[in-house]
Amino acid sequence: MARRKAGKPVKRARSAGGVVFRRTPAGPEILVLQHEGGKWMLPKGTIEAGETPEAVARREVLEESRIANIQVVGDLGEERYFFFWRTEDTYYDKTVHYYLMEFLGGEDPTPQKEEGFVACAWVTLDEAVARIKYKETREIIRRARAVLESSAPVTTGG
Repeated sequence: MARRKAGKPVKRARSAGGVVFRRTPAGPEILVLQHEGGKWMLPKGTIEAGETPEAVARREVLEESRIANIQVVGDLGEERYFFFWRTEDTYYDKTVHYYLMEFLGGEDPTPQKEEGFVACAWVTLDEAVARIKYKETREIIRRARAVLESSAPVTTGG
């Protein structure tokens, strides 16, 4: 946790995102995005006034990876972390609400260049944990693993 210096402002920030997975014969793979700085992350974005976290999570997956054919299958709860944004000289207390989303196929993920994303990749859960450096986000992936390994296959349609 970042140590807060006296007199520096603290802003609360709320975001939502998705752990998007697809089923493969070898097991589930999840979608990770690489930012131009090199860091790998999950799709997420700011909750604006009047928006629900689930709607924001769906929107951010669409904007950041260009895939829309997803179905929310679970609620993974929140991660919370603190960071200092040097350009604003401000500390942030950030909460991100994540949803487990199944990719239903038919689209190829494409990174949102305007937001600085340079790659999208489908990786195993272990590979996602290895690529993502933020411990709070790795915990969200562990929650997703617990759900995916404990549940029967999700079926759609009739």
